[in-house]
Amino acid sequence: MQKFLPRLNQLAASIALVAGGVALMPTAQAAAPTAGSNISNIATASYTDGNGASKTVTSNEVKTIVLQVSSFTLVADRNATINPNGTATLSHTLTNTGNGTDTFTLNVSQLSGDNFDLTNVHIYLDSNQDGVPDNNTDITTVTLTANQSVGIIVVSTVPVTQTDGQKAQYTLNVTAGFDTSVTGFNTDTVTVSAGASMQIQKSASVASVAPNGDITYTLTYKNTGNGAAPFVTIKDTLPNTVTYNAGSGLWSGSSTALTDAAGGDPAGIDYRYDSGSKTVYVSLTNVPANSTGTVKFTVKANAGNNSTVNNTASIFIDDNNDPTNTPTGTTPTQSNQTTVTPTLIYTGTINDSATDVYADADKVTTDPNKDDQILSVTSQGVPVVFGNNAGSTDGGPDLIVVHNTGTATETYNVSINKSALPSGSIVQLFKSDGVTPLTDTNGDGVVDTGPIAAGGTYNVIAKVTLPSTYSETDTNITNVTTLTLTPVSNPSATDTIKLIITDVVKATVDLTNGDNTDTTTGGPTAGSSGQDTGVPVDTKTTAPGTAVTFPLSVTNNSTTPDNFNLSSTGLPSGWTVQYYVDANQDGVPDGGAAITNTGNIPAGSTVNLIAVVTPSANQAPITQNVVFTVSSPATGLSDSMTDQVVVSAKRSLSLAADNVGQVAPGGTVTYTHTLTNNGTITEGTTAGSLPYTLTNTQLGWTTTLYVDLNNNGLADNNELVTGNDLGALIATYNADNNNISGLEAGQSIKLFIKVEAPANATAGVQNSNVLTVSPTTVSGTTTSPVSNTDLTTVNDGQIRLVKEQALDATCNGNAIGSFTQNNLSAKPGTCVVYRITATNEGNVPVTTVKINDNVPTYTTLVSGSASNNNTSGTVTVNGIAITNSVATLSGNTSAQLQFTVKIDE
Repeated sequence: MQKFLPRLNQLAASIALVAGGVALMPTAQAAAPTAGSNISNIATASYTDGNGASKTVTSNEVKTIVLQVSSFTLVADRNATINPNGTATLSHTLTNTGNGTDTFTLNVSQLSGDNFDLTNVHIYLDSNQDGVPDNNTDITTVTLTANQSVGIIVVSTVPVTQTDGQKAQYTLNVTAGFDTSVTGFNTDTVTVSAGASMQIQKSASVASVAPNGDITYTLTYKNTGNGAAPFVTIKDTLPNTVTYNAGSGLWSGSSTALTDAAGGDPAGIDYRYDSGSKTVYVSLTNVPANSTGTVKFTVKANAGNNSTVNNTASIFIDDNNDPTNTPTGTTPTQSNQTTVTPTLIYTGTINDSATDVYADADKVTTDPNKDDQILSVTSQGVPVVFGNNAGSTDGGPDLIVVHNTGTATETYNVSINKSALPSGSIVQLFKSDGVTPLTDTNGDGVVDTGPIAAGGTYNVIAKVTLPSTYSETDTNITNVTTLTLTPVSNPSATDTIKLIITDVVKATVDLTNGDNTDTTTGGPTAGSSGQDTGVPVDTKTTAPGTAVTFPLSVTNNSTTPDNFNLSSTGLPSGWTVQYYVDANQDGVPDGGAAITNTGNIPAGSTVNLIAVVTPSANQAPITQNVVFTVSSPATGLSDSMTDQVVVSAKRSLSLAADNVGQVAPGGTVTYTHTLTNNGTITEGTTAGSLPYTLTNTQLGWTTTLYVDLNNNGLADNNELVTGNDLGALIATYNADNNNISGLEAGQSIKLFIKVEAPANATAGVQNSNVLTVSPTTVSGTTTSPVSNTDLTTVNDGQIRLVKEQALDATCNGNAIGSFTQNNLSAKPGTCVVYRITATNEGNVPVTTVKINDNVPTYTTLVSGSASNNNTSGTVTVNGIAITNSVATLSGNTSAQLQFTVKIDE
């Protein structure tokens, strides 16, 4: 197998060899990342500050974007020995081993230095890699996704003028489309053969054979070359569908049987049969040029095996005169394949008996056990299942049985005639399990039984579904389905069975209000099945997110049991409706989980329910109709009724979150808070609507408040709050650029509090600043104040952590250009060096500093690359974890951790 890589990777490999190699420490990730993947990482540091407190900080995030590279494998160099004017067909496999979809260009170059050039050269696609071209269309390109393979076939012709031993060579060339510098090729060699040339043909005495019948095979061998062929071997390995007839071998018209063992045969031939391998071996000596001969033998078709008998023989010049061992370097010539089909009878019947194979002509109309029909009754919308042994209503059996009355395994098509059923009826055929549909196993467009052995049976289940609106008042009406059985191999030998529905009973359902208020509100009344007027029966008021209940009753007015799915329509997003059983109609669920189906309701019975309707938590004030519907999955019957929910306004604000931070004397720290509107009306639409207070527990500390109006995560000058009200700024906020300003329902906005410690603040001092927002009353609705507290501690020592990255072409830790916190782009196989800097920005030492990082996904650590970059500390590597441990880091000094990774390829 040849693998072709991009030049960048080949250059890197060469440099590695010159430098003595780059040792890589494997990670859990080994596969090359796909193009566009992000390799991202964040470092951490832990330390003990001047007050003895343990602290942890994180670095910024750095990202490397993986670029696409081209790479492929092409398998393999091929050889063939071809006669003059013959055709050479040589197969190859192309695999895209790059990390993205690529289009490869293909062409053939005939080489110089050989004896001749081939003609009629074509390149064909073999998409399923079966060695056969998909078609006769030449291709010049092929597009493959990452790791996808495809077959490529080169077809060519040897010119008729070429002579024995001459060779022709060509290369199949492939070039990647994404990176045209990535190329590769295979070399194929075609050799011309002359001199003795052995050919073989095979024929069978019969085209079809009955079980235990004989087949005589004739092997005709020819030397069509210009010289004699000494020691020729013929091999014929028999299929398992036949048995060799001992002593049946004959040579070139002789009536004297050949022996089945070595020795004892006439001069010039050694004929033997090896029962272990079921192989006939024929050794011939000195087959002259332009001569021919025959070998015959007989086999018996195995009883009970109705498979087609396929067989092929082969011939080769046997230089070692050992018929059981093909000489090294010899490729036998194959004969044509003979095909003998079994002589078989293909018949079958379909009826309602498991044991009696009677056909249509044998039925007895007065005998329900042999009348070739199944009778049933049903209710409106209820399917009828035939063939499940439930019994026919005329006292006969309820079975649909296919009998194979022929002598061969056969597949039977089963067709449906439903012309006597109402329009819109459905007839489904299932396998004997009653749930798996019959399918078309032979591709002729008709469902069938699949193969059934001779004398075997197969049970079929039929499901007849009449339209859900269909019922009968005339008992003389019958609905008939006729199934016709047809042997695939004998289409004229049909048989039928009739499936008859003698009665369809009308069914109804009624959904009413469970507290019997229908008639007083103008809504649907009892007995008005399917007649919902859309007028609400009950109206109830609730707050957003608060459930209300409605009583419901479902009455099955049919003569058979039925069940009904429960649903509701017309609800805004976020609303839910759940149904519970309330058998005693006390307005309280009986217990248990919510239901989506009434369960089975006996004929004439009623089930009482409670519908629990819950508006969404952020629903604005609304008057909403709720349509309840019951629908039978069996009969399709349904009914609906309407109730009404009035949702009042809701106000709710949240402020997140409390923060803890540290600061040096005279230093600053900024805390982020998020104000969220969890109510259903817009907040902060006017100045004065969101007053606030911001207090400190320490004198001399300064706090400043900002509103992040542009969502950029920064405290901009125009976002400074100058009064005691947030409303003035939030009233200008319009995050979704609609016609509504302010903080809409479900929206959030960030608030920044900048805290500055006095220059004379001492270590360990803590200041708590408390932000409290107290919304005013809006439209008569109030909401509670919300507040957050930030705790800031003065530290003399404080660590800041910064992570940077750079490309490293030679994987030796030397950066290409400057280190950066910005994104990089790199190909698989490229190295990236990371540098993490921990700086003590305080004026007192911090201790037990640990700078921690991990080898990121899609990369491998370059062994020996981890260091402190000539700063302080001891670096350790534990798997993919890398740490620089620094005992003490003085004020205003830094320590680093640096290491190099290679992007997987």
